[in-house]
Amino acid sequence: MAAHAGVPSRAQPRAAIHLHGSLFAPRCIAAAAHPATFQDTPDGEAAQPHEGRRIPPPRCASCSALIRPGVVWFGEALPEAALTAAVEAAACDLLLTVGTSAVVYPAAEIPRIAARSGATVIQVNPQPTPLDQVSAINLRGNAAQVLPALVADAWEQTDER
Repeated sequence: MAAHAGVPSRAQPRAAIHLHGSLFAPRCIAAAAHPATFQDTPDGEAAQPHEGRRIPPPRCASCSALIRPGVVWFGEALPEAALTAAVEAAACDLLLTVGTSAVVYPAAEIPRIAARSGATVIQVNPQPTPLDQVSAINLRGNAAQVLPALVADAWEQTDER
């Protein structure tokens, strides 16, 4: 039985887990690494040319420390809450992994956790990876080509029911 527009009723979409952070959540570099607050600037000020010079990085309106992108850089730990949420989400029926080298831990362990808990793991990647043995299905190719075909096939299968 289908729920909305051909989506199976068992499908339970979850909010995205930003395991490596988000460019849309900049943070302050201060020790507390609190979310950044930006100073109000007059309209168009940021768009003004700086005579070929570098534009200084923004500063936090709360504490005057520099603001950095809200992403995990090499050598930094993943956000604990996001990693915990990802591991919990790996207890699923189906895990789709797309375009990963599968060699950077702890994120590379998540598909293995899913497989151990009984999930079907499908890998989309142009090249073989260490996940080949874990994945029930390895789809070789560029994600921009493989994913639309996969979605179209899934919709076709749903419509046939």
